[in-house]
Amino acid sequence: MREAMTRLFSHVACLVAGLSLISTASVAEDLTEAFDAKHKTCLEDIAVDAQEAYEKALQWQDQGGGRRAKHCVAMALFALGHEDEAAYRLDNLAAGADGGSSETRVKHYAEAANFWLSANEADKAYASASAGLKLEFDHLDLRIARARAYALSGRYDYAETDLTSVLTLDPNHAAALRYRADSRFKQDRPEQALSDIEAALNIDPTSVETALLRGQIREAIRLAEVAAAAAP
Repeated sequence: MREAMTRLFSHVACLVAGLSLISTASVAEDLTEAFDAKHKTCLEDIAVDAQEAYEKALQWQDQGGGRRAKHCVAMALFALGHEDEAAYRLDNLAAGADGGSSETRVKHYAEAANFWLSANEADKAYASASAGLKLEFDHLDLRIARARAYALSGRYDYAETDLTSVLTLDPNHAAALRYRADSRFKQDRPEQALSDIEAALNIDPTSVETALLRGQIREAIRLAEVAAAAAP
């Protein structure tokens, strides 16, 4: 009898534990959905009033909003013109214990790299992009960000290498073609630059930046031809 009661209690305990796990998982899922929704609203509020969104995000962070609140704070700071502070916070978030999944950390590193570029901080943009690439070696946005950091430092050959890697994975990446055209142009290879920029415009004919760069490349080629014709 005692053995039967022991087995019964053991069985009941297992059932209770199972129900507890189910309940905990359900609560965690509900909390995640609620936090995701609040994060989305927070980001949308930045477009309406960045200062107010920043203050609300800070309050949410103080109340335990975690990585989503920290992310919204950083994005609001960027909207307010504090690119370097925003990038710094995103780097810390990506490297921190509450940075989220590997995919989320990569996203934060990419954002940080681009914000550092906006602040003209080439070395810090390179560091952010490189940290993200350690997590995802073939991440296209991170490779482009690192290439732009190289270009900002005047290392156009390194930039071209990264951009060629991007185009190997995605031959129709218009932005990569434009950035590589610029890198080749800066290395005094206008004919190759023109080939890239024409390809970029074929993919994205609405890009003003691409059209302007094509004009500069064409003018450089024209002036070179005029100089060659005038040479004895």
